[in-house]
Amino acid sequence: MDYKSKLKKLSYFSVVIFVVAIILVNSHVVGLCDCTDLLGETFGMPLFFFSIIIFIFSLILRKLPEYVFRSWWRFTKYYFIPTVILIVIFPVTADSMIGPDREIMTWAMAILFLIISVILILYKSFRKRPTLSN
Repeated sequence: MDYKSKLKKLSYFSVVIFVVAIILVNSHVVGLCDCTDLLGETFGMPLFFFSIIIFIFSLILRKLPEYVFRSWWRFTKYYFIPTVILIVIFPVTADSMIGPDREIMTWAMAILFLIISVILILYKSFRKRPTLSN
C-alpha cells in the first residue's frame, strides 16, 4: 500500500475519532451516561485534540515526499503510547492551584506533538532526500 492511500485512511480515521470524541465529551447530552469526567476528560478531550492535529498533518503530508511521511509516522507511533499513559495517570482535577490536571496535560501533550511534528516535517522537507549508496 502506498503512503498516499495510508494518508487517506488516516484522514478518514481521524474524522471518525473526532466524531467519537465529540460524543464522549458530550456523553451526558447524548444519553450515554452521566460520567462526563470519566468519558469526556479521560478519553474524549485527548481524542478530540489529537484527531484534529492528525487530520491536519495527514492533509499536509499528502503534498510531501514519502520519506517525510515515514519519519513523521515513526515519531507518531512512538509518541502516543507514553502520552496516553501520562494523560491517564494524571488526576481529572488537580488538588492544588498549580498542580497539573488531566486537561492541562492533554493540552500540553497535544501542543508538544504539534510543535515536534512541525519541526520534524520542516527538517525532513528541506533536507536533501536520502540516497542509496552502492
